[in-house]
Amino acid sequence: MSTQHTAYEGAPRRYTSAALTVGVAVAGVLFAVAMVAEVLGAEPGSGEMTDIAAVLEGMFAFTPWAWASAGAYAVLATPVIGLLVTVAEYWSVDDRRTVLLALAVLAVLATSVAVALLR
Repeated sequence: MSTQHTAYEGAPRRYTSAALTVGVAVAGVLFAVAMVAEVLGAEPGSGEMTDIAAVLEGMFAFTPWAWASAGAYAVLATPVIGLLVTVAEYWSVDDRRTVLLALAVLAVLATSVAVALLR
């Protein structure tokens, strides 16, 4: 039996894992509702995914596009939320390297969003 310990043995990962799991589950449920609405013959509806009010209105009207749009929002938000939770978890144990790495990934994501919006 080895008594060697790895550097990450005591590292917190519980909340990061939970955030990612919940994000995937929420997205899956939203996409499933969209598919059920489509199969049940709900009016497909239409609108701009960037119009959040229209997406919410479409969800209340049970339109597949709105539920699928909400699922896409969940898919996009999940890694960002996971990284923010990672920052909080590793900040609590003073692991600056992991905190800086997570913040760097968030900066890359923010830069890519900014470039996409400016195009």
